[in-house]
Amino acid sequence: MLRRLLIVLAIALATAPLVTVGPAAGGTIVVELTFAPGKLAAKAAPAAAAGGRSVEIPVTIADGRGNGKGWTLRVASRRPVTVTSISARCAAGSTCTLPRSAQSASGRNVLRAAPDTGMGVIDVVVTVAPLPAGATPVPVRFTVS
Repeated sequence: MLRRLLIVLAIALATAPLVTVGPAAGGTIVVELTFAPGKLAAKAAPAAAAGGRSVEIPVTIADGRGNGKGWTLRVASRRPVTVTSISARCAAGSTCTLPRSAQSASGRNVLRAAPDTGMGVIDVVVTVAPLPAGATPVPVRFTVS
């Protein structure tokens, strides 16, 4: 039994890596980083304005450009629709600066984020007023620029 123990110990010592540990050499380490800006994009599930009821449309806006220039969210539909409210919050897992409105919604412009706001990934909910009763539903899309 002692012989087996000595053999196992000898094999372990023979195959163990040799490691030298010592203090790191003094000096300066230079690390160069390059900033690669992202894109500005809006994504929303297919939605339609309909007669008799308002509709809440979730829109995710991602501003990864890193320039703080702000952006404008626009609605696109075959016939005019009325935006009655907008709410915004940072998307889960995102650090963002919430958009501060640079002007009131008008025409097709739903929200205009002021400079230095609206950066990161933001979940926006746009509420569209109901169309007149009996109106044909109208698909609603969003663009951001």
